[in-house]
Amino acid sequence: MSFNQFRLRSNILKGLQDVNIENPSPLQKKIIKAVQNGSDLVINTTIEEKPEVGYLISLLNQISQTERRQGTRAIVITADKERAKAIDEWIWAIGYHAAIESACITEDGDIKEQMNILAAGPIILVATPGRLAELLQSGRMVFREVEQLIVDQSEMIQNWEDLEVISKRIINKCQRIFTASKDSKELREAEKSLLQDPELVTMAKKSPTPKEKTEKAPSKKIDEPIITKDLTQYYINVPPRSKISTLMAHLDNHKSDTVVVFTASRRTADRLYKILRKSNRRAVSIHSELDKSAFEERFGRFTSGNVQHLLVGEMSASDLPLEHASQVINYDVPEEVEEYKLRAELIGNGKATKIVSLVSKQDRSDIQTICKSLGYAPEEVPLPETVKEKTATPPAKKKSKSKSKSNGKKQERSKPRGKPKKGKPSHAKKSGRKLEGLPRPTFDQLEGGRTGKKKEEEKKGIAGFFKKLFS
Repeated sequence: MSFNQFRLRSNILKGLQDVNIENPSPLQKKIIKAVQNGSDLVINTTIEEKPEVGYLISLLNQISQTERRQGTRAIVITADKERAKAIDEWIWAIGYHAAIESACITEDGDIKEQMNILAAGPIILVATPGRLAELLQSGRMVFREVEQLIVDQSEMIQNWEDLEVISKRIINKCQRIFTASKDSKELREAEKSLLQDPELVTMAKKSPTPKEKTEKAPSKKIDEPIITKDLTQYYINVPPRSKISTLMAHLDNHKSDTVVVFTASRRTADRLYKILRKSNRRAVSIHSELDKSAFEERFGRFTSGNVQHLLVGEMSASDLPLEHASQVINYDVPEEVEEYKLRAELIGNGKATKIVSLVSKQDRSDIQTICKSLGYAPEEVPLPETVKEKTATPPAKKKSKSKSKSNGKKQERSKPRGKPKKGKPSHAKKSGRKLEGLPRPTFDQLEGGRTGKKKEEEKKGIAGFFKKLFS
């Protein structure tokens, strides 16, 4: 999952690279999509998950496309002054290449200087609620161009009257976003007065009603996806340059199954779609960049049984209203444990019967992290026989001499004219190999997948790794 699907400008992407943010997390990606829909939001998150990556990226991208930089476009409120300063610095870092600046107003600053800052109309204003409400009341200021009012860590707000004062000074309709790590009665009351039909954004499942809690009295966390050991989880240890061959052979061994294949990129999903179609398999590919009608048409063809294989590129399992599939295949092992759990929940909900991960050298670090989180290893599935034969048998060398079809006599290879120049020996002579004996590239050598840092190969192979990890 990358930021490319959100069509961010290069100057914003450079800012993200400066702070070492290469890809959005599943939650951040979900927040960005919800923010772009324009409705009021309640985001269930913690500061460790960096929700600002989700709720401010689209706004910064919009600002970077305009030359006019006067008038406040967004107000970020947080009760913690240290958090306010951190957000202000983050905005400055991301917006540096786009020349986007912000202002930070807390109780530490001089009131007169802060009044001048407000009068200048900073494009993004980060403030603590008490000080900003005080300035607005004394200065009788209003905001005419604010597009977003964000209350970060809303559970920490002590005096909601300050937020009411700030809200009333925004005279145009704007999107209002609350983030909170926990619920409270005060927070729910504030949401009713300040938000209109807010959408809940979370990676967790909905919690049961209080009555259900008292009856079941669960000891585990309700909001965290759980994978139990009785789920049918498998992996296939894939040799180098053999992931596509392994997938195709595995599908051949399960011809009657309806299969969902998750990939790390849209490009890989589209490439697999072309390969499956050339093999006369019924398939569709979907990704987050599809418009609503195209997505519904393709997804509907899979759910109605018109096609057998659904290729999912750069999308979370939480975004799929899946009813049933025989298998879920991780063509690319997800980088986040949370995403693996969400895909496994398709099995836990009875919507699929098996999850299979294709583990290549590039995926081993991710599968190691997942297994440590689960506490046990999935079961290994043997490599399909056709792939074993292909990887074990060296390519046959062609004979240098062959009989002519016309007269049956041996046909000699023509010799090159003249002597080769010094310092420029022919490649065949230099390497000692016969060019006609080299194997031709196959589509396996052109396969996609995620790009990123190279991962170290385990010396004893993936089977040895699992035995060592869980012995």
